Amino acid sequence: MNIYICSLLSKKNLKFLNSHLNSLNKLKIPGNCKLKIIFVLSPKINVTKNLLKRFLNKIDYSIIESIKDNIPYSRNVFLKFLKNKNVQYAGFVDDDCVIDENWLLNMIKFFDQNNCDIVGGPQYHDVKNKVFKNYYNVLEPTHYHGQLVNWVATNNCFFSKKVFSISKVFFDIKFASVGGSDQLLFSKLNKKRFIIRWNEKSFITENFNAEREKRAWFFKRNLRYGYSGNLIDKKIYGKIGLIIIFIKLIYLISIALFLLLIPSRRNYIKSSFLFLRATGRFIGLFNYKPKKYI
Repeated sequence: MNIYICSLLSKKNLKFLNSHLNSLNKLKIPGNCKLKIIFVLSPKINVTKNLLKRFLNKIDYSIIESIKDNIPYSRNVFLKFLKNKNVQYAGFVDDDCVIDENWLLNMIKFFDQNNCDIVGGPQYHDVKNKVFKNYYNVLEPTHYHGQLVNWVATNNCFFSKKVFSISKVFFDIKFASVGGSDQLLFSKLNKKRFIIRWNEKSFITENFNAEREKRAWFFKRNLRYGYSGNLIDKKIYGKIGLIIIFIKLIYLISIALFLLLIPSRRNYIKSSFLFLRATGRFIGLFNYKPKKYI
């Protein structure tokens, strides 16, 4: 059984490269599996090649260079790479994360025990300031083990090759600055009736990042979820996309107001996040486009 896992290496996450590579080295691989890590490098970090040789000594890997410093484009480079390969499963992980050593074992076991085509798992966070633990708990999706979901994130996903050998769905490179290209892609695949499930046992942990332990970052991220959500809905629902956007805008505000009636720290955080997403939805109606990805 051949398995290819893609890790996009970016200049901004080079400080996490050591821990990321060490976690890949420690992955437990079933005896009947041949695992290969495919590193897609942005044009700005060719120096990384020497670092890979230095740290990776227990795992097979290959390097592909992307001609654009564009995350959706680089992910498509990997999907196109898969087309002519003899591979049964593939997946994506993020370069700022530590992969649990049982991640692959649990993904394969999950596929064996569940009817699915695509599987996603949780991302935990290494938090120094415990104040922000609640922020992350609210920000991250909460699903039960085995749950059917509409989409998963590329920071932790695993899929059967048939998904991309049958479909002709790719990441939208226009989402490079707004984010959400993974939500759009997997939502499209969900509409094509590919089965997507949640695997609680295959998790990754994002390295501590001081830049994200600030309230302003969480506020900006939720705003981004709002306006990128508009773009996603327009792509998925077409002519009725605007109606869907207004329904979701009203829904977000209604739930945010309801949560304020039940005082608790978690409800206050969640309510503020929902108000920010609603605000992002509103400004997105005026074609707001950020200068860079948040």
